[in-house]
Amino acid sequence: MDKALRRRRWLLAGLLVAAAAGLVRAPLEPRYWWVSALAILLFSAPVIVGAIRWLGARRGTALLLGLGLYAVVFESIAVATGVPYGRFSYSGVLGPPVLGLAPPTVLLAWTPLLLGSLASTRRSWQAVVLVVVCDLVLDPAAVRLGFWAWDEPGWYYGVPLVNFAGWVVSGGIAVLVLRRLPRPLPGLFARNLWLVLVFWTAVNAWSGQWLPVLVGVITVAALSPGYRHAP
Repeated sequence: MDKALRRRRWLLAGLLVAAAAGLVRAPLEPRYWWVSALAILLFSAPVIVGAIRWLGARRGTALLLGLGLYAVVFESIAVATGVPYGRFSYSGVLGPPVLGLAPPTVLLAWTPLLLGSLASTRRSWQAVVLVVVCDLVLDPAAVRLGFWAWDEPGWYYGVPLVNFAGWVVSGGIAVLVLRRLPRPLPGLFARNLWLVLVFWTAVNAWSGQWLPVLVGVITVAALSPGYRHAP
């Protein structure tokens, strides 16, 4: 990695750690949902740009829209029925839920995790495992910030184990469908995932949630070579 890229990476990581501290100390209220929406858009922007450069405007947009709708459908079914993540509800911090189910921001929130996991691994099963590992870091932090909550909280910082089984299902289906995508995936996807994990690991750290911090630190360290060498 050249010096400029290294400096940029650590500058962005430092800014994300600082942002995480501010968010933990002053959690957002639902009336400021647009701040959350802007943050999700910023985290998604590299994936949007990367997908269009990689596949072209039409195919890239179709991929992003398809994955976004896929995520919204799964989330909405879970809110309504409890399948496959367990019954939970959104607080409104991520935006007003449509029909009382999932907020529109879900269209962009899940895709960076999936495409980043695919770009960071060589085999389909590895991508599914990485998606679930990402959720082991993300969900406890999101619950701590009041983004959503389960009707029956689980022992893992309020997250039930069925949620992670649900991520195996939703992530596994998506990976199987996308396994024919041209390889390699853009390195921008992998680098973006690294930064996403830095942010959520920092949220857990500022919240004193040490098990997700451990998972996050190990994962960030494991993905660092991919950040350096991704095309």
